[in-house]
Amino acid sequence: MEKDNSLLYACYINDMDFIDELINCLNSIDYSEFDEEYIYELLDSRDSDPFDAEWCRVNKKINSLKNDKNYTNLNKEVQGKIREKVFMIIKKNTKSELSDYVSDDFGLIYDSLIVNYKDEWLNKLIKEYKNRRIPAGEL
Repeated sequence: MEKDNSLLYACYINDMDFIDELINCLNSIDYSEFDEEYIYELLDSRDSDPFDAEWCRVNKKINSLKNDKNYTNLNKEVQGKIREKVFMIIKKNTKSELSDYVSDDFGLIYDSLIVNYKDEWLNKLIKEYKNRRIPAGEL
């Protein structure tokens, strides 16, 4: 059983390293161009198809894969802390509701790692963050 626990711990560490890497990318974005008009365009693009439809599809699939064995209270707690950290980064830099959207993205990404869900669109979402861009529109 110890070997199983150490494997789970190693997977957890790898997932958290990955999330930390994405958060570092988020911190590296140049927010100077994020004026009110630009933020409005970003939010509008995210609330429209194809982005919205794809985000909802992936979220629905991930939620269908969660159960008490593969998604624990600890996972919920960790996800909440990740989302809070991301929310504060975006809020500090944009002072806008974009913080809610990006926080939701990081919750989605974390959950996908926990339930081991892979998806082409989700990979594109992650790639946008790795490239220091806020995802929107067609990815």
